[in-house]
Amino acid sequence: MNLKELHEKRNAKVTEMEAVIEGAKKETRNMNEGELAKFAELEAEIESIDKMIASLQKLSEIIKSKPGGGDGGADPEDGGEGEGEGETEDEKRAKKDFAAFIRGDEAALGMAETRADAQSTTLNGNIIPQEFSRDIIRKVEELSGVFSSVTKINSTGVYKQIVEKNKITAGWTPELAEVMKSTADFDILEIRHFKLGALVKLSFEIINQAEFDIVSEVTNQMVDAFTLETERAVLMGDGNQKPHGLLGGGTAFTLAAATAITADEIVKIYHTLLSPFTAGAKWIMNRETLLAVRLLKDTVGRYLFAEGDLSTHKYAGYILGKPVVLSEVMPANQILFGDFSKAYKANVNPGMTIQTLNELYATQGARGILGFMWFDGRPVNNQAYITAKAAVSPPGGG
Repeated sequence: MNLKELHEKRNAKVTEMEAVIEGAKKETRNMNEGELAKFAELEAEIESIDKMIASLQKLSEIIKSKPGGGDGGADPEDGGEGEGEGETEDEKRAKKDFAAFIRGDEAALGMAETRADAQSTTLNGNIIPQEFSRDIIRKVEELSGVFSSVTKINSTGVYKQIVEKNKITAGWTPELAEVMKSTADFDILEIRHFKLGALVKLSFEIINQAEFDIVSEVTNQMVDAFTLETERAVLMGDGNQKPHGLLGGGTAFTLAAATAITADEIVKIYHTLLSPFTAGAKWIMNRETLLAVRLLKDTVGRYLFAEGDLSTHKYAGYILGKPVVLSEVMPANQILFGDFSKAYKANVNPGMTIQTLNELYATQGARGILGFMWFDGRPVNNQAYITAKAAVSPPGGG
């Protein structure tokens, strides 16, 4: 388990502790024996995780202090992003080419330009080996539970999605009679590409350290930036030079209050979704909303929320048997529920470009690394998911 996974596990335990305390606070009482025992258990688990984190950080320092340590095995801090035995020769070569591009090593770049797997390479132009283009997009998908839940088409052009305006009708036809005509008609949605940029600034001191894993640093910073904005677009995009978001579509479900979701409402949301989409359904909400839902109980006192296998870090747990995807950009007290692989399609260009900005930050003693990815997306089936939010009050509160 790497540092990222350990931090995620620790955060999950802290959320559990908050839920234990919140239950007692809501009822204005002291914690009972069961709650105290659970709190102590979680506290011990967090202490154990903290020790493991400290050990991995120490190991990372030891590895980096070894002669040639920067080129050795995978770094425990970055979850295996360093150059190690698992990399092929082509991957190692591409990584060195990319590092040379970032550092502005003209001699190494001249050699890279002759290779078939690299794009046109100039110090002020665009380059990114195809391995890194795919790797960055793959990591964005892995890091975002929202983005990984929708269907993605890897197209370099416009993708056209056929959407039913009126459902196809079917009926029984007697022998030798005319087949019943369908009243169905369709719209065609064009899913194009919009440009999403991410900027990384690196000091010349870091760039000039040959042992520093500059490729992993640039990749990880870009992945973090792309993940946040990609998820924001898929959830809340308004279609203005960006994708259309899920919150702008779906089957509407009106919550009774903007700040207090009830157990009955969770059950009603579940049963509002049409049965063909229930099998692959997921919940999407933010941490604040999940905390509120975790405290809800059914009529016999059982919590609606159930923990999953937190070691996988794929889901935060389960509500009524369906997995919960957390999103930091999802608005509070709003919930999405449905089969998002059937509800939303994203058109992701598999290629990217990265450009070095040599002069813009020169007075700061730094170089800018500007990366672009292109994607568009939009809801394609409003029946496949539920959008639950409180009604908007009219101006003046009337």
